[in-house]
Amino acid sequence: MRIELAQLHRSLGSTMIYVTHDQVEAMTLADQIVVMNGGRIEQIGPPMELYDRPASEFVAAFIGSPKMNLLPGRSIGRQDVRTAGIRPEHIRVDGSSGQWHARTEVVETLGADTIAYMSAEGIDSVTVRLPGHMRLKVGDKLFLTPEPANLHLFDERGQRIEARA
Repeated sequence: MRIELAQLHRSLGSTMIYVTHDQVEAMTLADQIVVMNGGRIEQIGPPMELYDRPASEFVAAFIGSPKMNLLPGRSIGRQDVRTAGIRPEHIRVDGSSGQWHARTEVVETLGADTIAYMSAEGIDSVTVRLPGHMRLKVGDKLFLTPEPANLHLFDERGQRIEARA
């Protein structure tokens, strides 16, 4: 249906408004997305702008599949930040060293991707996207490290704040 809607939109050459709760539909069909929360606009922008620079924790959790990890600021050593966001594909996994010691809880082998749901010391749940050829088993102990350049920081109100060195 998404393909048919995209083709219809292109053939008509006119503006369309499409309302959906499905973020995959929004990401694939939209030129611009308006993310609303309780009747209030959270953010407006092109799909990848919302993905790369979510304005709030709500947008960060809504856009992306699997969703962004939202962790306490202390997990990255930032007491001045309430929440640190990191996308599952922006976490490095290593068998011998890293920032967080973690244990594999659930593994989804999807072909091109492997999604691992991990429990990390002092953080609880962390979702990691890995190449599909990586074979993990429940109970595997690994180290996780978020890519510093891809951290998203949020304040006490859940609003984006810019990273400081």
